[in-house]
Amino acid sequence: MTMNKCFTIAFLILATSSLLAQTNALSNSPYSVFGIGIPNTFTTGKTNALGGAGIALKSDNSLNNLNPASLGAMPLKHFYFDIGYKTQLYSLSQGAGSSKQSNSTFSNLAMAFPVTKKSAVSVVLSPYSNVGYDITGISRSIEGSTSFYTSDVTANGSVNSLDLNYGYNFFDRLRLGVTGSYFFGKTEQTEYNSIVGYALDIQRENRYNGFRLGAGLQYDVTESISIGSTVKLPTALEATQNSIITQDYDDAITEETSVKDFELPLEMGFGTEFKFGKSYAVYADYSRKLWSQTEQESSLNTYKDQDSFKAGLNFTPRPGGLYYWQNVEYRAGFNYDTGYLNIAGSDVSSYAVSVGLGLPVSRSGSKLNLMYSYGRNGEIANGLIRENIHSLSLNFSLDGIWFMKPKYN
Repeated sequence: MTMNKCFTIAFLILATSSLLAQTNALSNSPYSVFGIGIPNTFTTGKTNALGGAGIALKSDNSLNNLNPASLGAMPLKHFYFDIGYKTQLYSLSQGAGSSKQSNSTFSNLAMAFPVTKKSAVSVVLSPYSNVGYDITGISRSIEGSTSFYTSDVTANGSVNSLDLNYGYNFFDRLRLGVTGSYFFGKTEQTEYNSIVGYALDIQRENRYNGFRLGAGLQYDVTESISIGSTVKLPTALEATQNSIITQDYDDAITEETSVKDFELPLEMGFGTEFKFGKSYAVYADYSRKLWSQTEQESSLNTYKDQDSFKAGLNFTPRPGGLYYWQNVEYRAGFNYDTGYLNIAGSDVSSYAVSVGLGLPVSRSGSKLNLMYSYGRNGEIANGLIRENIHSLSLNFSLDGIWFMKPKYN
């Protein structure tokens, strides 16, 4: 095994340990107070800079985790590794007030390898959702009295997803894939109450776990046009809660209770790829999540069906050219999301624009994928908060050729 392969494996082990330790990764979004938090929108390889589009994108030179069927196009004797890192800056506005928050964390760890000439397997570890908010100065009335007490609430945590994907190539044009996901993680909330000089603190830790199945399809209509589709079945994440109640001059009270499972909806996606010569490729995706069928709601919000529209452009000046900049990939993308939350009669929708580069780092096809995006989430209306989000992502997408006998000793 060469030194480069040893370094890759060591880096994967280190990065995996870092991601698993990040159960307290903050989202810094007040909208993460609902459910299990804000869904993670970052994925592997080049698709981040394509506005998140890529359901019809084949995994013929890098790992695409948006559709398991893409693995049917993976070349034999190649190994893919993808390690992602992201940083985000939030600017929050509500009425005349504003604030800024930031966070940085690993976004994914992934590897893929062929099983036969026509099939491959991938394993992907990534956050599914993140929680992170800090609310201070909440005023509440004391029941049976005209007095009030104040509360401060902080929360953090994440629910992670470990995906096992398999794709197979039928008749060279049709690819089918299946995926199984295991969800695990925890969120923590601490509530500090001050009641007429008397302190009462409540710590709640919610743990989640569950499984989910999905499938995907890709079909090459012509050499220049491909279509794809995905489906993820609905499931419920089992939840348990541990609470620690601490009050002045008294012992802490610890209890474990069962809480309502969190339901994930049926998800369906459709995508297209159009190639113009060897230099241009255009991607367009549409997906729908049927949150209303989960019948989850609270006194503050209801869940609504979510529609997402994504589009991206990839341009390579001269693929296979002699000069470095001829092989650089230039990318741009856009997405619009109707959102899955309705709060006080208003939908929390979002949009984002992105640009990026795919910088070659070796002749084997490895790339350093960079992405910058600007997005807006929510609005200043009905007491809601508008988020302006600047995001940077970096993905090391490594392509190694293994099990090849050297020509010279």
